[in-house]
Amino acid sequence: MHKAKACVVGCIDFRFREATDNFLNSQPWADSYDLISVAGSSRDFIKPMQDSHGDYAWLQLELSIKLHEPDLVVFVDHQDCGGYAQDGTIPGGLGVDEDRTKHSEMLEQLKLKLLEKYPKLLCRFYHIDFDGGVKELLV
Repeated sequence: MHKAKACVVGCIDFRFREATDNFLNSQPWADSYDLISVAGSSRDFIKPMQDSHGDYAWLQLELSIKLHEPDLVVFVDHQDCGGYAQDGTIPGGLGVDEDRTKHSEMLEQLKLKLLEKYPKLLCRFYHIDFDGGVKELLV
């Protein structure tokens, strides 16, 4: 079995690719992580638009954990996320502080689900703003 240091869940949004890559490459586990990229990053784990979206997201995480046993799961959300905005769960166009607050509220729900499924799994949650700033969200 091959072991990954981390599993990263991020968004497909091209606007944040450079900031996301810079952040990931600066981490101590940068040389060994699985990458799951879905619209909305964490959204389908919490409030999928369709059940199949949530099933797919959870399956990808489960496969990473089963196949590569990561020590850490990292969720990277970002400002003005269209995945969250499509039904107004987190409206688009918010200022960075309000956007982070809304993401933190959603990620608190995700953390509870993750701890229920994987009580020993270490998880971290981050938010990237339009300026490329990355902040860990302590949920």
